[in-house]
Amino acid sequence: MSRHAHSSVDLLVHRFYSYRALTSGGFVYPILTVHALAQGLDLAGVGFAAGMFFAGTLLGEIPTGYVGDLIGRRNSLFVGSVLISVTHFGFAFADSLVGFVFCWGFWGVAATFRSGSTDAWLYDTLVDHHATDSYTRVRGRGTGVFYASAALSALVGGVLYERWSALPFLLAGVLTTIGALVVLTLPEPTVSGSDGEFSLTEARTALLSVVSNRTVRSFVLLSGIVLAVPETVEVFVQPVALSIGFQPSSLGPLYSALMFAAALGSSTADAVGRRIGVGRWFVLGPTTLAIVLLVASSVHAVALPVFFLSRGANTVTDTLGSTFVNDRVASHGRATTLSGVSMVHALVFLFARAAGGVVADATSPLFALAGFGCLAVGIVSVIRLTADPFESSRPTE
Repeated sequence: MSRHAHSSVDLLVHRFYSYRALTSGGFVYPILTVHALAQGLDLAGVGFAAGMFFAGTLLGEIPTGYVGDLIGRRNSLFVGSVLISVTHFGFAFADSLVGFVFCWGFWGVAATFRSGSTDAWLYDTLVDHHATDSYTRVRGRGTGVFYASAALSALVGGVLYERWSALPFLLAGVLTTIGALVVLTLPEPTVSGSDGEFSLTEARTALLSVVSNRTVRSFVLLSGIVLAVPETVEVFVQPVALSIGFQPSSLGPLYSALMFAAALGSSTADAVGRRIGVGRWFVLGPTTLAIVLLVASSVHAVALPVFFLSRGANTVTDTLGSTFVNDRVASHGRATTLSGVSMVHALVFLFARAAGGVVADATSPLFALAGFGCLAVGIVSVIRLTADPFESSRPTE
């Protein structure tokens, strides 16, 4: 690659990082549940409303993935950012169960506009510049920037909320709108603009590639199982933290630190992939997490380090998994295919969180998480024995 081409890629990558930083929305994370409770919802209502995020995701993934391939990656990212801004503004003034159900569901749909298109835009832009070898590094650092930005804003989210309950949501909405404007400065990848139309038949073909490709199919299931454990851990961070001595006012700094852990995990994913290997990581990662969850279920003081390990492992797994899938799907229809992957994962996460809540009610959150961690290791072992996606796996040329 020439020096000029390298400089051009660097400029685009830094604008991409700016977009990721501006759209993190971290102000709202530590106080969203607190805000809903303050508006009269009980915990059951909060759980039901928050579950609508996954309902929105499941409803929106395929249509918005198709739209992303039809109107282009960049335009889909712009639409998604604008809609997420609207969601933040809506949360600021929601004051009923119906209002929160609508906001969380709308948020789920809005998020799907960028779930597949973000990775599709980045990968295909690097294809245009013959720089796909840097995808894991750039994607990992971009996710790291996202979480670092979220960590810094989460740190002050609680303070802002105490001054005016709407303020964290309004700030998150304004910054996300600015992020949408940054997206408009990004180019559309050549591959997504090379064909004026993307038909429903082509969308169906792209979606079917998730299940028809044996390697992709088994990997999507395996990665969904692995990711479901840290995704379920997220549900229990607040109640476990409160049970070991945290106060609601100190949850902001805790969430900030957890997001830095996620940023660190994402930023080191490339090194982990090169030194350990993707296949080995998808055994080592879930096994280590299951072991420490088992320890935490007996020694509750270990719970806090487990939260940090879970966050970091989650972003390493997510980044390596994104690279693995992107290397094995076609560019034309990539956003639709990745949306199909996200939909499969959302189904797994929805089931895991719902089942985790039931088991936690009957036992305890940490006991439930330890059981889920061990179950995940067992399922991953069965998949590796029967349909190992890493065996003689080769990227799509």
